[in-house]
Amino acid sequence: MKHRSYPTLAAAAGLALVLSACGSGGTSSGPGGGDPLIDETFRFALEADPGALNPVMTASSATGEISRLAYDSLVYQDPDTSKVGPWLAEKWDETPTSASFTIREGVTCTDGSTLTPQTVADNINFVANPDNGSRLRGSVVPTGASATADPATRTVTVNTATPSPFLLLNVGRLPILCEAGVKDPTASNKASLGTGMFQVTEIAAGSHYTFERREGYNWGPDGTTSDTPGVPKTVIASVAPNVSTSANQLLSGELHAAPIDGPDKSRIEAANFTSIKRPMSAGQMYFNQTATNPTSDPAVRTALIQAVNLDDLAQVVTAGNGIRATSLVAVEPRACVYDSVTANLPEFDLSAAQATLDAAGWTANVDGKRSKDGKPLNLRLVYDGVDDPRNAAAELAQSAWTQLGANVEVTGGDENRIIDIILSGKDNTAWDIAWIQINSSLPSTFTGYFSGPVPAAGKNFSSISNPAYDAAVTKASGLTGEAACDAWADAESEIVKSASAVTFADAITNLYFNKAGLSFGKTLNGSALRLYQ
Repeated sequence: MKHRSYPTLAAAAGLALVLSACGSGGTSSGPGGGDPLIDETFRFALEADPGALNPVMTASSATGEISRLAYDSLVYQDPDTSKVGPWLAEKWDETPTSASFTIREGVTCTDGSTLTPQTVADNINFVANPDNGSRLRGSVVPTGASATADPATRTVTVNTATPSPFLLLNVGRLPILCEAGVKDPTASNKASLGTGMFQVTEIAAGSHYTFERREGYNWGPDGTTSDTPGVPKTVIASVAPNVSTSANQLLSGELHAAPIDGPDKSRIEAANFTSIKRPMSAGQMYFNQTATNPTSDPAVRTALIQAVNLDDLAQVVTAGNGIRATSLVAVEPRACVYDSVTANLPEFDLSAAQATLDAAGWTANVDGKRSKDGKPLNLRLVYDGVDDPRNAAAELAQSAWTQLGANVEVTGGDENRIIDIILSGKDNTAWDIAWIQINSSLPSTFTGYFSGPVPAAGKNFSSISNPAYDAAVTKASGLTGEAACDAWADAESEIVKSASAVTFADAITNLYFNKAGLSFGKTLNGSALRLYQ
């Protein structure tokens, strides 16, 4: 099993990050050799209006997108290597139940105040307090976590009562508000109260949001300061829900960056713009193991995987803009980078699939339809989405499984409908195969879906019982760093080997740049933005 993992680098806070995109903070030229522009305006497309701007109180993806301009985090994780480097924290350490961060000196907030360890601890405790209603409680900050500050050592320590997987990475990603923002969460709905490179200066809801550079910023994760060549003076996030409009504006130079997919992608590709590929899970297959369902038989699950060409399925479901997935963990930056799939899936082979069913007692009748003990092999595939690629992918799978000897009924629908079918607990037997996407950067996210009570009482909608997976999770939860990633890779491999869940496709969305780029990462962090001639 191939894997890469995040190291806990308490003693290596000065580590030089392995950076993606256009180079490091010291980059002197951009794509095509263009010199950096000084004090210019960077414009990018925002796919939806964010509304309130407080990044710890809303689940809006648009708020998350533009909050990276104005709010920094404790550490930075490189999406390609998963290595952790310094940002607001200059060094760190972790155990399974604690994480500590030494806060960098000299960091200031947009209101002129100095960032202190106590302010960082107040941020963490605010999110952890259920009375505050933060959308990041239970994900970025674990339920039950508490933080204390030691001003003498500039250290913040976060503790949990029980092991909390990836505590360092979770808390390390929290956008840190200034003390005024913690005391009054509504104050940052229309203002920036953070330590980021930029602060909002104009809000035109439904149209655009303007940010201006803060002078004196010198703590960017790639060594960026407000004087780094190419760092824009102004950033304008233009609300542009129409992809074709964004593509037109990118081609004309009205925008410097925009995410583009679908039919507009080909003409953007023809312009030879710099781009960053951002993967997102597009094909995850779950099998219902409720005792009365045919997919409770591991032979049926294995045969279904053998009978369909997953390479073809991945291309169809992503409309040719995807790749085969190698892990359920697809959201970058991933806590661990590994391949739990390739070595643990049977190869595409219809004859082998037929033999698998034969050996398990699923015999073919004269018409080729299979049954066992008088019960026909009836399968119900449900999938979220009703777009052409997903419909075509469902038809491809239906055809392959019909050829295997199954009777296959397919049902597509919007996400809410499919979730109601598989997670409501109304009827745990109402489906056999589900295509849905559970998106996460952490392998620990999936534990609730692969173990524990069935849907009437929990998230285990597939009714999975896998002692080997549970044992690997128990081991992984008590580890940190590379050892933890090894154990999580082993756990996910048990799910794949048992054909309980199979991830087969990641879609690739491209973030394109016209005379611009990022000095690190794959998101529009304020200190990563660069403009070039």
